[in-house]
Amino acid sequence: MQSKNIKWINTARALCMISVYLLHSEFYYGDAGFSYGYALTPFYVNTFFFISGYLLFKKYMKVPETICFPKKEYHKLIANVIFRLVIPTLVFSTLIYIPKMIFHGNPLSFGQYLHDVWGGTSYWFTSALSVAQILLAVLLLSQRSHMAFYVVACTLLSLLGIHLRGIFPSSFPWYYQTGMASTLLMSLGGIYLRYESRINKIISKPYVFGVAAFVYLYSIMITNPAQLQKTIPDIYMHLWEYLTILCSIICIITLSHLLPQVKWLEYIGKNSIIFYFFSGVMPALFGSIISLFAPNASYALTLTVTSIALLAATGINLIIQQYFPYLTDLRKILFPNQQALHKKSN
Repeated sequence: MQSKNIKWINTARALCMISVYLLHSEFYYGDAGFSYGYALTPFYVNTFFFISGYLLFKKYMKVPETICFPKKEYHKLIANVIFRLVIPTLVFSTLIYIPKMIFHGNPLSFGQYLHDVWGGTSYWFTSALSVAQILLAVLLLSQRSHMAFYVVACTLLSLLGIHLRGIFPSSFPWYYQTGMASTLLMSLGGIYLRYESRINKIISKPYVFGVAAFVYLYSIMITNPAQLQKTIPDIYMHLWEYLTILCSIICIITLSHLLPQVKWLEYIGKNSIIFYFFSGVMPALFGSIISLFAPNASYALTLTVTSIALLAATGINLIIQQYFPYLTDLRKILFPNQQALHKKSN
């Protein structure tokens, strides 16, 4: 039986990933004038980093206000970032590079390949998450025991990232400004871990979701109710929108705790990185196919594209797990004995 703690995390990841597929389906097929995917952007953009911070602090905060992070753990964390995020990002962005360039009608160029793939600009989320996790690992080396230290440090890093993004808008290399800005969201995950039982008592009440959802929608629509898709909170540029971001995270956590256990959601959440790597190509592929038969977009067909894309990504993920597991972690083929022992210990 899966623990309740892991269940809500996987459910939250799945809800975020479904939102990603919905947004991309709207982009590649059409939204029939209803840009719900854009309205959901703050949910998945911010919650992924929030959960990542929660899990990092959960691993190294052994007891409340005590950090256990020796240098050997630093090396393990950096290795995990390299083998589970950086290398898979390079592999999958290489695999889809030529099809992506052909689909968008862009010329093939080795220089552009180096920039997009090795420069970490193909997959913004895993690139930024790699940077954010490395920065948080450096902070954890301080062995500071109070969450306030990490919140303050991450706030300063976030402000610096926002500033650098304003000066250097290019995402090269590896969306480093975005990664810096997102460390604050990761520290919020640490705060949630620190006061989890207290916070859960509040968010477990159904009306909390209603209040958070109302504040979230109100804060978006008062900006420009006629063009909802143009009022996406930008955590890297507009600090005043952090209230919207906070409400979006509350909504996801509340939903994840309230929803019953659904195996497919948990599967998507558990394998969210692989689903993310195909979150562009699958909606683009099936959106193009369906548009041949139904060029006039309707939102029912947009949802159909999303559903088919998710099912196809599920099938691909099953194939990867069965026949190419090393694509998600090269250590599975380089050090099979160590991986077997690690899996057995867990």
